[in-house]
Amino acid sequence: MRLAVIRRECGFGFGGAEAYCANICRWLSRLGHEVTVVADRSRVECNFSRAKVFGRGSILKNLSFFFNVKKVLEKDGFDLTYGLSRVAPVDILRISDPLHAAWLELGYGGVSKLRCLRPRHKALLWMESRAIEESRAVVAISNLVKRQLRQYYNVPSSNIHVVYNGIDLEAFYPMSPGERIALRLDMGIPESDTILLFAGSDLRRKGLKHLIDGLKGLRRRDFTLLIAGSYGDRAIDAEIKRAEFSAKVRWLGYVKDMRRLYSASDLFILPTLYDTFANTVLESMACGTPALTTQSAGACELAGEVAGWLVLESASAHDVYNALRHFFGLSDEARGSLGERALAIAKRYSWESHVRILQGIFEANLS
Repeated sequence: MRLAVIRRECGFGFGGAEAYCANICRWLSRLGHEVTVVADRSRVECNFSRAKVFGRGSILKNLSFFFNVKKVLEKDGFDLTYGLSRVAPVDILRISDPLHAAWLELGYGGVSKLRCLRPRHKALLWMESRAIEESRAVVAISNLVKRQLRQYYNVPSSNIHVVYNGIDLEAFYPMSPGERIALRLDMGIPESDTILLFAGSDLRRKGLKHLIDGLKGLRRRDFTLLIAGSYGDRAIDAEIKRAEFSAKVRWLGYVKDMRRLYSASDLFILPTLYDTFANTVLESMACGTPALTTQSAGACELAGEVAGWLVLESASAHDVYNALRHFFGLSDEARGSLGERALAIAKRYSWESHVRILQGIFEANLS
């Protein structure tokens, strides 16, 4: 098949969705398909058709990409088009970015008509609705997204295919006990400390404040909290100082080798307000580390299989506190069992299985 895979940027080093684009292009090419990336920028070794982005600010950039993608697709005539962002018309649309209609409610405490009329929100909602309405089928990254597509856009269940992310099990795997001890020594983390890991740059949406507030309520100091993806936040730092555990928190900034952090940690925590999936949850599980997240993260559907209490009803400090209190009360044997269960579940979601499912959806939707 002549396939077009569409995302504004495609390649490793941009972000999770952009890395997905790069991976899917590689795997589809290996299966013998003629793959073209339609993007403004691409770092993947395959055919490339540029849909130029111009202007300043997110509104002009998003709209220019939306309209230029349409021109490219009309000109090139592909057998099948796979859209990875708000673009139209495509045959298969994958929803991995936060569904904007849902985020307006989850992130802003309810949908306001006045807010929806603001130019940025209005443009994103318009592109989102066009992309969904003009696709033949939608790939939802989780059952959470499937429910939201039904709720906000009335998409028939028969048109929605839930396909969880694939993961490179050669890149994410557990450390040996010796490696884990060596890394702790290298980082100067006391052997008695429980290592908690948070990862993300959008600290508000990912719920870091709720994690800090939950730790404050716990009133214990036998932990080290590692924060990857950010170099600091003034307001959160002030909260940490008031709680008097600044020495227990490390801001690591961008971390290239996340596998070492996942493997060395005892618990990965993502008390997010909204994530359609969150690759970090699956990555930590593949490294043998249980993940604690919320019902507002699609990946809770996997974390909950490890143990039900690993899924928080909300991102509140109260729920975080209760889950952490439970975790700190577990024996080493019980913690080890959680890690083994997490790893076993993650192994189901290889890239091979992801692409095989996706290819079946493609074949069913060919012209």
